[in-house]
Amino acid sequence: MPDDTTHRDETHPAESRHFLENCLFYSVNAFARQLLKLAEAGFAPLKLSPAHASFLLILYENPGINPKKLGTLLQLTPSTITRFIDALAKKNLVERKKNGKTTAIFPTDQGLALKPAIARAYKTFYLNYTRILGPETVHHLARQINRAGTRLDKISAPDTGHDSDL
Repeated sequence: MPDDTTHRDETHPAESRHFLENCLFYSVNAFARQLLKLAEAGFAPLKLSPAHASFLLILYENPGINPKKLGTLLQLTPSTITRFIDALAKKNLVERKKNGKTTAIFPTDQGLALKPAIARAYKTFYLNYTRILGPETVHHLARQINRAGTRLDKISAPDTGHDSDL
């Protein structure tokens, strides 16, 4: 019987490491954690998480947006959007305005005052990881990950429990 060198014993540390190095799921998540650390350091002076800063950036461009559309733009579930709105409202950075059955989300004056600082933090964050990785790598990775995500979303969205119509 021929030796199958593609099948490895996953209990051996060197072979497990090889498996992880070639596993897209592991690699993307490890990379995301590293990027998140860099982002958190950049947004810490604003007392905002990078996710909340992204939320506010979307809101600056779309004042009065409804939570469902926010979920679509940020690719987050309704419950996560609700938690974000609650957390940012508690900090007096956003407010809800009800109009019948619909809810619109607006930045408050205090939230709007953060816009230049958030923009600077994002620019600094981008420049930091671009300096580390190189501009070609950054652009290539972003394009490839976005394309791959779009392809996966097309086949996996119905099975995730996430409302694809958000």
